[in-house]
Amino acid sequence: MGTTTPEEKICIGCGEGMPEERAELGYRYCTKDSCQAQYHRGLAVTAFGLNKSGETFVVADADEIRRRGEAGEFRKKDSGVGLDYRPTGAPAAPRPRVPQQRRRQPAPRRPWTAEQEKITRLYHDMGLSPRQIVARARENAPRLQLTEALVVKILSSLPR
Repeated sequence: MGTTTPEEKICIGCGEGMPEERAELGYRYCTKDSCQAQYHRGLAVTAFGLNKSGETFVVADADEIRRRGEAGEFRKKDSGVGLDYRPTGAPAAPRPRVPQQRRRQPAPRRPWTAEQEKITRLYHDMGLSPRQIVARARENAPRLQLTEALVVKILSSLPR
C-alpha cells in the first residue's frame, strides 16, 4: 500500500489512494485493471420488441431490467379502451344479414331542358368551348337562353 495525500481517497479493491475527483463522481475503486474487473458494473443496453413499429431500447443494469421485466413493463400493452371490449367465452354466432330495401330516389332534377342539353352537347362535340357555345346558341337559338354557367353544368353532368 502506498501513502495517500489528504485529497485522495482509498480504493476498496487494492487499498491504494485514488484521486478526489473520482471519489466525488461516486466511484469507490480506482482505475487499475484488476479493480475495474472486480468492481465495475456496466449498464446493459437491452432491446425489447413490443410492436411492429420497432424496438424499445432500455439502458440499465441487469438487476433493474430483470425487476422491470418481472413487473410487466416490457410486455405488449393491451390497447383496448374498455374492460369488456373483447368477448369472453365462446364467440357469438354471426347474425344473418338482412338486406335493406332501398327506396327509389327520384332522378335529380336538372335545371335545363332537353333542347338546351341537346344543343350544348352538339356544339361541344364540334369542339367549341362553353363561351363559344353560348355565343353560337344566342345567334341560332336565342329562345333557349343558354348561359355559360348553365353550359358548364350540362357538360359536367353525366350524359343521358
